[in-house]
Amino acid sequence: MEVMSKPVTPAAPESWSIRTTDADVAVLTIPGALERSRTFDVDVQLHVRLPAVEKKSELGLSLEVDGSRQWNRTMAGSAPGDVDTLEYHCRLVLEPGRDCRLRARAALRSCSLVSLCLSAVEHRAAISSQ
Repeated sequence: MEVMSKPVTPAAPESWSIRTTDADVAVLTIPGALERSRTFDVDVQLHVRLPAVEKKSELGLSLEVDGSRQWNRTMAGSAPGDVDTLEYHCRLVLEPGRDCRLRARAALRSCSLVSLCLSAVEHRAAISSQ
């Protein structure tokens, strides 16, 4: 008698995200996994509307990982009356059992928030066959 088994398919990669249109802070907590380390691709995107008139406007974005600043940038708005964007991407490794708190913060001057998006998608390296 021949026993057949199905190939084990790994679970889908984890994906965590938050999008806000009315707050200048977005917080995301990734719960720890007890059995394995995980690697996440983290993306932060800030979209703002600039005033139609020529006016000095600035948009700033920062990312904190577990309370420590990971990245920060401020830039002048460049297209009056249009939408401007500031983005950041990084890779984050979480050790087994460790929760991680991500906090994105927008700082705006003479422009209005369209959206602030923060996402973390698990990155899994391709398995090569031998």
